[in-house]
Amino acid sequence: MKKTILVIATLLFATILCAQDRTLLEIDNEKIDADEFMHIFKKNAGHTGNVTRKDVDEYMELFVNFKLKVHEGQMQGLDTSRSFKQEIAGYRKQLAQPYLSDKSVEEELVKEAYDRMCYDVNVSHILITVSNNSSPEDTLKAWNKINDIYKRAVKGEDFTKLADTYSQDPSVAKNHGDLGYCTVFGLVYDFETAMYNTKPGEISKPFRTRYGYHIVKVNDKRPSKGRYKIAHIMVVSPQDATDDQKREAKETIENVYAQLKAGADFAEMADKYSADRRTAVKGGELGWINVGGRMIREFEDAAFKLNNVGDISEIVSTGYGYHIIKLLEKEPIKSFEECKADLKSKVSGNMRSYKGRDVVVANLRKEYGIKDMSKKVAPFYKKYVTDSIFNGTWKIDSTLKLDKVIFEIKDEKFTEKDFAFYIMKYNTKQTPVDIKTLVLNAYKQFGDKCIIEYEEKHLEEKYPSFKYLMKEYHDGILLFALTNDAVWNKAIADSTGLEAYYETVKDNYKWGYRYDVKTYKCKNSKSAEELTKALSTNFDDEKIIAKLNAKDSATVVAGEYALDEKGHSLFVDNAIRESGITETAGQTKVYSDKDNIVTAIKVVAPTTKQLSEIRGIVTAAYQDYLEKQWTESLHKKYNVKIHEEMLDQIVKELSESK
Repeated sequence: MKKTILVIATLLFATILCAQDRTLLEIDNEKIDADEFMHIFKKNAGHTGNVTRKDVDEYMELFVNFKLKVHEGQMQGLDTSRSFKQEIAGYRKQLAQPYLSDKSVEEELVKEAYDRMCYDVNVSHILITVSNNSSPEDTLKAWNKINDIYKRAVKGEDFTKLADTYSQDPSVAKNHGDLGYCTVFGLVYDFETAMYNTKPGEISKPFRTRYGYHIVKVNDKRPSKGRYKIAHIMVVSPQDATDDQKREAKETIENVYAQLKAGADFAEMADKYSADRRTAVKGGELGWINVGGRMIREFEDAAFKLNNVGDISEIVSTGYGYHIIKLLEKEPIKSFEECKADLKSKVSGNMRSYKGRDVVVANLRKEYGIKDMSKKVAPFYKKYVTDSIFNGTWKIDSTLKLDKVIFEIKDEKFTEKDFAFYIMKYNTKQTPVDIKTLVLNAYKQFGDKCIIEYEEKHLEEKYPSFKYLMKEYHDGILLFALTNDAVWNKAIADSTGLEAYYETVKDNYKWGYRYDVKTYKCKNSKSAEELTKALSTNFDDEKIIAKLNAKDSATVVAGEYALDEKGHSLFVDNAIRESGITETAGQTKVYSDKDNIVTAIKVVAPTTKQLSEIRGIVTAAYQDYLEKQWTESLHKKYNVKIHEEMLDQIVKELSESK
């Protein structure tokens, strides 16, 4: 009985294995499954109706040839080279990114960025600094302080005075907390969000960024100014200038301003007076600027007060001296579709892109059932990590085993040693913070990193589309390298082989009737008459021109020349029409016009094209010839077996999927 059950179980297991075996093609010992073929067929074959066996057979022939070349590359070990591995790893990194970030979040961020880009916000703020790694006590102290300031501000206390008194932003001494007009991507994302979510005249609730706790007051919100193209005239007056120098600079800029108001040309005045010689030679042109961009505050504010192209500003004083600004062009905000690609690139390169990754990490923590093991890093903040980490000299005790598991993802385990190596990134000169907070924050980031890396490593197992995409890149890079050596470069470098091939196919490349057309500009009607008569007798006698020019210098000057078939050159076609010449080999016509231009035209009989005339075409044909030979040799070199029954199954599955 037991023996019978064992036999049945064995047969059942074998049946399951056979049912799962979807091998379509075998090249020696390599097996290629049907799903890979179907993926490529759907992507490249272009069939939109029912798929027939003939359709599949035709594509199968291409697929077999393709896989033979890939197999040859693998046999040569091309995919084991360092350069190949680096290239495929680079592509994999790029292709993996969409799988490691939530697409819906990314799309929302792009749309959000566009909506924000449509407005400029004038904002003031107050900052109480506190590090992300500060102790809970210091964090609470900072929170209580900003909250107290917030309560006083909303009750009506002067925001500027509160900023001057309490704000720890280093720029407050100069700007009194007023940041001017700002727009998207100009500030850290959390600050930007608070700024755009607060109504004009109102003050935001306290919020945190990596710099500490803030409150913002929105002074104004206006439709975006877009981009301005501007020019300027600058007269230097640095802070350390003498009184005489300052007075001279002020008089100079006032004189320039008066001349401009009287109608003087801005570009000429810039070239004559501007100390910014880099732009002065271009009429003072500075190029395009945006709100919250590269210009200093006073300069930017003055520029964006200009409304009409051609307007010039009043005299603007900055730390560099005096300026007069001219508005050259305005470019409003483009439509969302026009901006979408650029915004997507900016979002992906911005800290806000981590929102999409954070969603993926949170979902993966649930999917993989990851347990909180943060208590196991207690030895790091209790005894392993010391204050030396804040001056970059911390070293882990080499006598410690550090073999305890502190993080797990399914079958992969990470030890204290792994975390110790990770925490070394914090081993640099920095302001001391709470060690426990630093370690726990580092552990959270370490866990996120491990999760992302684990997910990336297993993408092929989870997503067939990614597996086949990577297979396409792998095979494509391999095929390119192999074909480059076996076909393309060989055809170009093998001049002897190319010439030999040309001799076998040259009868396929022949000119039709061609027309040899020459024109000559003659000094007068007499020389035109002489040249016409001479060329009619001897079409190719160049000595005729030399003889005529010997009598009278430059009496004949050679003009346009062409040798081409009808319909390929307007110059030749015009000559055929004007001469009335017929398609008879050797026939010639010579005539002149009222401008003493002599035209000579001769019909040239069909001839074989020389290799020099069609090298590019013949080289391409030679490459096809070499590739055909190469493919045939691979069929002889390797055993190819196609599973015909699987092809029938593929036809059925493809038809059902339409």
